[in-house]
Amino acid sequence: MKANRTFIGWAVFPAAALLLSAACAPGAVGGFTVRDAWLAEVLQHKLAKAITDGGYEKLGRQTEQAILARLRCGQLDKPEALTEMVFVLRGSRYLPLAERSAGQDQKKGGKELAKWLLEHKGVSRLLFRALGDVRNEGEALARLAELVEAEEKQVLAWPQLAVAFATSVPHSRTPEKLQATTLSSFRYYTGNLRFRYNVKTMPYEISRYLADTRLSIAERKWALRNYYRHSSPVKAFFDVKYDWDHYRKGTPKRISRLPYLLPNLRKAGGVCDDQAYYAAEVCKSLGVPAAWVGGRGAGGGGHAWTACLKSPGKRAVWDSSTGRYKEHLYYVGRVREAATGRRIKDCVLMLTALAAQLPLKQREQADALTVLAHLVDKAIRDKRQVDLSIISKLAEIHDSALAKGAKPKANIKWVKAVGAIDISLVEELLAGVFKKNLVHTGAWELVLDMCKSERLSTKQMVRFMDVLAKRTAKTHPDYSYDLIMRMAPTVKDPAERRKLYSRIMAVYSRRPDLQGRVLVAIGDDYRDQGKKSSAMKAYDTAAGLCSNLAAVVILAARRAEDLYVDAGKTDSAIKMYARLLNRAVKVKTAFPSQTARYQLGMRLAELLERSGNSASARRIRAQIGATRTRRPR
Repeated sequence: MKANRTFIGWAVFPAAALLLSAACAPGAVGGFTVRDAWLAEVLQHKLAKAITDGGYEKLGRQTEQAILARLRCGQLDKPEALTEMVFVLRGSRYLPLAERSAGQDQKKGGKELAKWLLEHKGVSRLLFRALGDVRNEGEALARLAELVEAEEKQVLAWPQLAVAFATSVPHSRTPEKLQATTLSSFRYYTGNLRFRYNVKTMPYEISRYLADTRLSIAERKWALRNYYRHSSPVKAFFDVKYDWDHYRKGTPKRISRLPYLLPNLRKAGGVCDDQAYYAAEVCKSLGVPAAWVGGRGAGGGGHAWTACLKSPGKRAVWDSSTGRYKEHLYYVGRVREAATGRRIKDCVLMLTALAAQLPLKQREQADALTVLAHLVDKAIRDKRQVDLSIISKLAEIHDSALAKGAKPKANIKWVKAVGAIDISLVEELLAGVFKKNLVHTGAWELVLDMCKSERLSTKQMVRFMDVLAKRTAKTHPDYSYDLIMRMAPTVKDPAERRKLYSRIMAVYSRRPDLQGRVLVAIGDDYRDQGKKSSAMKAYDTAAGLCSNLAAVVILAARRAEDLYVDAGKTDSAIKMYARLLNRAVKVKTAFPSQTARYQLGMRLAELLERSGNSASARRIRAQIGATRTRRPR
């Protein structure tokens, strides 16, 4: 296989095109041209000055005022200057934090690090955006300071990778004393080794899944020697032979007697968890971003498999199929998010990679518009007054400090209020975000928050939902489903809410598990309104549709059971479980107790026993292969 493959460029390829929404972008207002580039310049001048005088907090407030004033002047279809103003706003927050995070004994510690970041915007522009993803900004800045101190030239030459290392939460199963440090791991990728992809140009959102491992350097080099020429290194999953003695007899895993290292895993074998880890670490060692993935199949059994980045042609995509056996219907997988360490669905991982391959300018503007939307929303809630005179004051500073020689003075002829700081402006800015990047997490978080507090109209919410479903429901259904089902319950009118649920059912017609969950939500809706008959019908339909999907059928059946028992109709609940048990298919699996059939049978046996019919309960347990009473979880 060709080595050191050039990573994807910034063109928008078909897979990434789905992220470009048909929603309207912020449009031009008024018959004039806003010439605001100078506004960003003077604020950047003041940011440099703040490093000396420590006036970060004052600058942050002033920048917010300037942004809100600029937004009142309309013409938001060209957000270049606003994007630069957001850079200053972030700088006023992150530079003082960088000063405190870096060690004072470092050459680039304290104010020197702040100056360095402002001088090297190729790093800081990426870093300031990436810090929005992490949980601990101070730790991330400290990691960057460590890299700059030891490998300044490499950080400048490899800014994406440096930012990936700074904003990743590392983990490893390698014995602690053997684990690589942040610095040694960074040097591994920036050394003279040849990798499958050009790690140097890989967007930080993707290379985080190289930076998040602390696998020992010796193990990485072992993997490089043994798998470099393999056409598909993720297939290393199958080189870890399954430990059948552990599975069948319950004996300790063979690997437990050895240090948990890649060579020992290949020699001793393991279970799916070990296979997935092994394959992911082999891939990372070869410069292929990868992740351990876990999930439950339709039968309820847990499993682990591997996702890795692949580049079939001009675009790169996450492939989450290795070890994900189709016949077991592992609809949803969960991975460890590199930036936070929390669990996310694998569909989020896939869409993050697509978004990372959008043009850089487009991504920066989507981020900036999201910040602006949050800022306007907060200004509305705080009932903040917006004074346009801040622009004139900044113009005076610009002309005295920056308008030297042939450099023109600030143009303020465009400064007049043509719009209001209101919710329609927030909606307009969000529409602009979704045009540039439909899966921007921060923007959707704001939409959800506005839905919950009724700050966003139902009409606008449905418009956003329609755009999301149209673009992602077929290719990444779990992503859009999660967002839509978090928005739908916020619709106050019950009839409108049920209409919306019906539309959602139609959108996800190919996914019975998602349809079943929608039906449960409909049942909950009816139940909360006291319409128990309608609720029962919805739960019953959900259970019947998903009779072999353990997680959904048990959820729906327990909801229905509660209604039956509350009404004094335990016999009806018994009949329901008997009916569902007859429909459930017996699945050959390593984890029979997690199947729908087993859990339905166990609950049926418990109800029979509670009703005094112990003989029937024993017969049901024998039928499902249970040896003792256990309540399904």
